[in-house]
Amino acid sequence: MAKTGWNELTAKQYIGDFKSTYFGYSLIESIRANAASGGMISTFIIDGLRSKRFDGALLCRSYIENNEVKTQYYIATQEEEIAQSQGSKYIAVRFGVDAVPLIKAFPGRVAVVCLPCEATILNNLRSRDEAFDKKLALVISLYCGHNSEKALTEMVLRKLNPKNKPIKDYRYRFGHWRGNLKLTFEDGEEIVKPFHYFSDYQNLFFFSETEGMQCIDQTGFHADLSIGDIWSMDMKSNPIKHNAIIVRTDAGQAAVDSVNEHGLANVYEVPVGRVCAGQARSLPLHHNVNARAWAGRRYGLKLKPNSDPNLLCWKN
Repeated sequence: MAKTGWNELTAKQYIGDFKSTYFGYSLIESIRANAASGGMISTFIIDGLRSKRFDGALLCRSYIENNEVKTQYYIATQEEEIAQSQGSKYIAVRFGVDAVPLIKAFPGRVAVVCLPCEATILNNLRSRDEAFDKKLALVISLYCGHNSEKALTEMVLRKLNPKNKPIKDYRYRFGHWRGNLKLTFEDGEEIVKPFHYFSDYQNLFFFSETEGMQCIDQTGFHADLSIGDIWSMDMKSNPIKHNAIIVRTDAGQAAVDSVNEHGLANVYEVPVGRVCAGQARSLPLHHNVNARAWAGRRYGLKLKPNSDPNLLCWKN
């Protein structure tokens, strides 16, 4: 059930502390065309590299190996490398094992694009390691409802490709509003389906990582910037898909000011209620672990309840 009547106090319960909130989209058309949403994450990275606020950006790309979708972390130091990571990915990764060593080994300062739980990992590491803290120039968290085990991607691919034809590329989501997914074969054939072909399973927690079922942080409490979709109906008719942007730190505010100053994006401040309204269904659902913990017991699923006594449980 969607929540209405957002104010700063209720917003902080769901999205954490913040300095300011914005809507925006990239003015780089090639970036926006290849993005799952408004292209703002890539634009922040491009601007930071051009302005030399950091030397590289930790990103995650997908690729095909043995006809399976795989993921790989890498540090982009050139603008042309950024496009490899564009688009949403809904498949489990190993941030601590694969990404953190890359950051530590990189000789310069980095921006990091990550999930909320990964921003927490970074926050814990930087609080104990001053040298590591100094390497992190900007932490950008994606909104995240939860992530899925690779079994979900494999199941959807079997439906799309029952004859196991050689695959060249797979895009989880692109295009306006809810968007589409696209499977491209080596022979050039393409299959395009509405994104709900995948998301119907994902939203119902099919093959979900257990950690995601008991996480209350959808937006990235420990990031400098948190960026996600806007699902408000008044934005559906807008021909340009926007991102919601939550600024949490001075570094995040500097990034927003810079992309506007350099003419790379159209970013404008909005009340926090508009940002929350764009996720009015998912924010309360994600935060209310108590409801999932109660329901999960019936199916042998053990989840740690939220300690917040004010949260309503769906059984009531």
